[in-house]
Amino acid sequence: MEPTIYNVPLGKIREIFEGIEKYGIVGIDTENEASLLDDMLQSDKERLKYAREKLDDGTIDSALLVVKDGTGTLVVKMENIITIRVTVGDYGRLIEDFELKRRE
Repeated sequence: MEPTIYNVPLGKIREIFEGIEKYGIVGIDTENEASLLDDMLQSDKERLKYAREKLDDGTIDSALLVVKDGTGTLVVKMENIITIRVTVGDYGRLIEDFELKRRE
């Protein structure tokens, strides 16, 4: 099955991350090519805290929601060195709450 991709307005990313837990976090992954700290984070709670800190400090380059196999993964890229991926179970509600538009 091909993934469905939704554009996420950059101005909504911080708002989404403020309440991302209500969409049922399945997993979270952060990659920071300029730091090893992200590799040492053990729990989703620690990774989410780190992601929120990075979002507050940096410039968001792109964001999208990829829906595939019953989950939605929010992918945020920042300053060409940080990638944040949060997989949520209730992606339909996320799409609805933030009026995300399907990429054509």
